[in-house]
Amino acid sequence: MIRENIKFFKAAFAALCFSLPCMAYDFSACEKKAALSMERVGSTYGIAIKSLGAQNPSKAVLFVYSPKQQLRGYKILKHDPFVGMYLLESKGALEPINLRVIQKEILEDEMASVNPNDSVSGKIATRMQSPIDFATLNTPTFQNSLISTVCDHIYGIGIGENAFIEKAYLERFVDSDSIYYGDIGVRVIQNDEHAVEVSIVDPFFKKNPFKVGDVISAVNGESITGLPSFRRIVFDLNEGAVVPVRIKRDGVAMEVMVQVDKLRGGMLLPDDFFSRVHIGVNDNFVITYVGNEAKDGFERLRVGDRILRVNQHTTPKGLSAIIRLLGEYPDKKQRWLVSRNDFQFFIDVNDKSAMESQDSLTQGLLSEDTRFSF
Repeated sequence: MIRENIKFFKAAFAALCFSLPCMAYDFSACEKKAALSMERVGSTYGIAIKSLGAQNPSKAVLFVYSPKQQLRGYKILKHDPFVGMYLLESKGALEPINLRVIQKEILEDEMASVNPNDSVSGKIATRMQSPIDFATLNTPTFQNSLISTVCDHIYGIGIGENAFIEKAYLERFVDSDSIYYGDIGVRVIQNDEHAVEVSIVDPFFKKNPFKVGDVISAVNGESITGLPSFRRIVFDLNEGAVVPVRIKRDGVAMEVMVQVDKLRGGMLLPDDFFSRVHIGVNDNFVITYVGNEAKDGFERLRVGDRILRVNQHTTPKGLSAIIRLLGEYPDKKQRWLVSRNDFQFFIDVNDKSAMESQDSLTQGLLSEDTRFSF
């Protein structure tokens, strides 16, 4: 009888909790408190993430996530173009928020996305795994909102859909001297076996040891379990560091060494790789830009040149296809057949010996007998 009564009371209590939404935490008070730390920035909000300091203690540094729209009308203190984050100087006096680290014991707590006009609550669904693999709630979040359990317990900033940015990654952006993400010269996918596989090789990355199809299992001694762990580990590698990468190539396990460079494109930015050698091209492999810093044969190119062949291979159309072709010769000398003003001639590019001996750079007009026909 006692056991049956216990079961009855448990069932009754569960039914009561389910039927009484009024027992959930009321976040309306948090909306009023949020207004003390938030300021309208266009159609969204800026969040006071710290004081502006001695230069103007009455104002604050605003954090704004705006990946699709450039912000105007504010003094921009910092901008991360890869992710779309901004730091702005506030126009009014605001109270900076106090961010907390998410601890295990709060993972089941009710968590809300709060702005001065609204709030919606749920629970944490996933934790943040890399600068672009955001944490999520099981409910939508408002863009540029406070993610909190109670008003003074703030654990991140909502960025829309159901995502939010946790404290550690906000501090990575706010406290860094410059915008930096590490790069090891590849772009990767998660293949059908859920392994991280090289899909694109940067053809101009210094001493690039990778080939398309390489499966990456560890970087700098840390296991790669998926795209989020790859991004987290690689993005945080120090520029110039030489790190081991464990791969499997054609079924054979091996380790290669790679020198880390800074990421120059990708995420929200175009990822064409040509900026590394200070030139620009379009989908037809026509040169659109040659920078003053171009070297290793690239300085011999001119705007309007069209590249017809690379190492005797006819060039495809489309930047992705062009990069894949060039990626077959990573960090190696390439012979390009150039068409300029109805003349065709060869230029050797990516030729690291060009600085030592100009004679090693081959360039010659094709005669009528040796000109390619297309």
